[in-house]
Amino acid sequence: MINEIYALFRETLPDIRRSEEKVLEILADKNNHIIAFTQNKQIAGVSVINQNTIYLLCVAKHAQNKGIGTFLLEQSEMYIKSEGFNHIKLGAGKDYIMPGVPMNNDAHEFFKKHGYSHAWGDEGCFDMSQPLSQFAYRQHAIGDTINGVTYRWATRRDPGSVILCVRSAEEKFVEYYLDKDMYEKGNDVTILVAEKDGEIVGTLQVCLELEGAGVGSVGCTTTMPKHQGKGIASTLVILGTKHLKNVGMHTAALGYTYTAIVNMYRRAGYEICMEYFMGEKNV
Repeated sequence: MINEIYALFRETLPDIRRSEEKVLEILADKNNHIIAFTQNKQIAGVSVINQNTIYLLCVAKHAQNKGIGTFLLEQSEMYIKSEGFNHIKLGAGKDYIMPGVPMNNDAHEFFKKHGYSHAWGDEGCFDMSQPLSQFAYRQHAIGDTINGVTYRWATRRDPGSVILCVRSAEEKFVEYYLDKDMYEKGNDVTILVAEKDGEIVGTLQVCLELEGAGVGSVGCTTTMPKHQGKGIASTLVILGTKHLKNVGMHTAALGYTYTAIVNMYRRAGYEICMEYFMGEKNV
């Protein structure tokens, strides 16, 4: 069943950049509640729920505009309410296949008609990307010191200092920096740091092919508050992106970012490729 749901996800949402391995892992969570609508013994629509979050609600193209989506949403809301929740989120909960509802095909209008509103107010949620064939930054490299700040790879000696930096800048990112494997060379996820006067003042995760062959990514960018506004985060992103190109990635991507830092990523060549409706509703 999980593979059938994955195939339906790819058919209906082909523009979502999420690796097959990761999506299947999320779909296989034993705590999911799955509501499937079948036609001719095949899944024509599905809702995947985890706690009070609808991870995925989609209907096969041949079965759209026949009330199946409304049926699935109503059943999902009834189930979530029966579990004792009075608030529903779309997209991101304990984990996510998508941060919210993609807006490129007006799918969010369906949810708005059913009483959902954008949880982030005036703030937008985006995915960004760029073809690395067009990335051409040559001025500096990892290992250089720029305006008194040295940009280098983190090592096994650094986890404590990295966590201090991340916690001071963005507490919610701490969990993404705890894996000790990221502080070893040769891993798919590594950490680039900015160091000034022996103190780590900025961090960035650099990932290889987690979202597909030839696709690299950067994210979880942080800078200590007292060092913000000095270009450290932008430089981390530029150098991390340069590394992705140097090791043979054809595309650089980042997901689940927000309006306030879009321009920082744009300075490194990234452009918005998807906007999400961060839907929520009280029931």
